[in-house]
Amino acid sequence: MPEHDLDRGLAALARHAGHTGRLASAGDVRARADRRRKHRYAATGALGAVTAVALGVGIAAAQPGRGPTPGPPLPAASPSTHSVSPVPSESTAPTTPTTSHPPTSRTPSTQDPAVLSGKRQVFLFVLDKGVEVPESVVAVTPSGRVGITADYGDRALFVPVPTAPGSSEHLIKTGKLTAGGEPYCVRVRNNGSNPLTVVTAACDASDPAQRFVFAEHGRDNQQRMTYAVRNGDAYLRWNPTGTSGLIAEEIGDGTLDTTFVLIDRGAATLPF
Repeated sequence: MPEHDLDRGLAALARHAGHTGRLASAGDVRARADRRRKHRYAATGALGAVTAVALGVGIAAAQPGRGPTPGPPLPAASPSTHSVSPVPSESTAPTTPTTSHPPTSRTPSTQDPAVLSGKRQVFLFVLDKGVEVPESVVAVTPSGRVGITADYGDRALFVPVPTAPGSSEHLIKTGKLTAGGEPYCVRVRNNGSNPLTVVTAACDASDPAQRFVFAEHGRDNQQRMTYAVRNGDAYLRWNPTGTSGLIAEEIGDGTLDTTFVLIDRGAATLPF
């Protein structure tokens, strides 16, 4: 027995003797000592158990990858009553249309239908197989014939005037030349067995020989609209070997080589 336990035991015997007036027997002393020893062992064991539990909890908390023991599963969340709008994808986003080619410039002289409205005076440039013939324009010659010349003055100005609103047939009136204040009109003249020639005459809308059709014939190498000009079945044709350079001829199944570009030269100045 440790020394301090012995001292406590002797002190307890002395106190007991003082109270009772007698010393306890050896058996009583031994029984009391056994009871104290059992109480001490029980307390020591309980303290050891508590220490072991605390140590176990600390070791478990220190081990990586191990969390706390999962609790009971939570109840499933109820579905939401709010709808969510989908985010539009790039393929549904509006796009701005783009132009693959820039717009080409338009000039009244080559593409504006106003040149056939009866309100514009024009030059008639001559094309052979889609290519412009140099220094060649339709004009009235001093003899009164209509031919191909290099005179780009007043004699070369003409005004195509519809014979009726919306009609495809036109009178080709002179833009500056007049007789008694009235313009002349282009006319096809029959010369018997000789080729048809083109002349000027007093305007008469009822005369079939003065009624011409301008039929679009595609674009030339400068992207200008070209026209085949005919009177009935006879087409105006460039004739470089002839006297005036211009005739009217039925081509039948032949190839049409002569076309014209109408070059706008401004508003007509004569009353039409």
